[in-house]
Formats: sequence, structure tokens, C-alpha cells
Amino acid sequence: MSRKIDYTPYAHLTTEEISGELLNIEKYLQKYAADVGINFINITCRENVLLDIIERVEKRRVYLGIFHKIKMSEKYEAALYCFWIIKLSPFFDINNRENNINIRFAAYLFLEIIGKVGRKEYPMQQIKFGKEHVEGLIYPFSYWDISKEAMMMLADLLLRQLYPTVKVAQPMRFPSP
Repeated sequence: MSRKIDYTPYAHLTTEEISGELLNIEKYLQKYAADVGINFINITCRENVLLDIIERVEKRRVYLGIFHKIKMSEKYEAALYCFWIIKLSPFFDINNRENNINIRFAAYLFLEIIGKVGRKEYPMQQIKFGKEHVEGLIYPFSYWDISKEAMMMLADLLLRQLYPTVKVAQPMRFPSP
């Protein structure tokens, strides 16, 4: 999911960049659907909401770069996507309106990216997340107040806990109000 790393002022994403992000999200959504036994064809999307999420993540990337000199890593980007998917609910399973696919997909995506980052950094430490790990995030993602920054910190902490030898970037510092 991670794309640009420069700290240029904000500009709307190009059509190619948006298409790339949509393809990445679709790839993870297809994998999620296959893993949990949902027919991908039955998942609908409010495209305008998904495009808004992509734009919000890009704006945060630029903000972190300009004001905090922080390069947004793949885990931070995934955390932001998860945050906005939970808040704005772009997806629907037309066969199961009771099942909040957005929260479940966000939990799945969060752990998928944390696992991917950990395996990439330390291929000898193979940690796989299972259904019980995703289920463990459902309640907090559903009912707890989790900010964008808290979601990003959770990604850092989880990576440090699972891969204790992973060198994680310096903690993000945000100015006091």
C-alpha cells in the first residue's frame, strides 16, 4: 500500500495512483472474502466513500511528512486505512447486513499488514495470525474510541511485541494541545 515517500505539499492523487490504491484494497478484500468464506461478488462498495478514504490517508501522509518529518510506513498507512474503514464503512455484504464487514475487514487488514511487515523485516520469525486474532480486535474496533494516532501506535506496539528484535522507527511525537 505504501507509495510516495517525499514530503511535497498536498496535491490530489493522480488517476493512476488512485487506481493502484483501489487495486491494493481490492486484493486484500478478495483475500479476506476467501479466508472467511464470503462470496466476493456479494461485497458492494460505496465508491465515493472509498475514494474519500484514499484521499484522507494521502493527506495524513503529507501532513506527517511536512509537519513532523515522518515518512509514513506501510504499517502506519494500513492503520490509517483501517481507522477510516471502521469510521466511514465503505463496504457492505449484501447477503449479510448483520455482519459488519468493515470492522472485520479492518481487523483482518491490520493484522495482515503487521504480519507482512514483520515477515519482510525478519523472514526467520514466521508469525501467522489466525481467526482468533482477528476476533480479538472486533470488540475494540467496534466499541472503543481509537484515534488515528492510537491505531498507528497499536501497529508499532504489536510489531514490537511479536518481533522483539525489529527496529521500529522513533515513536511519533505530536505537539501538546
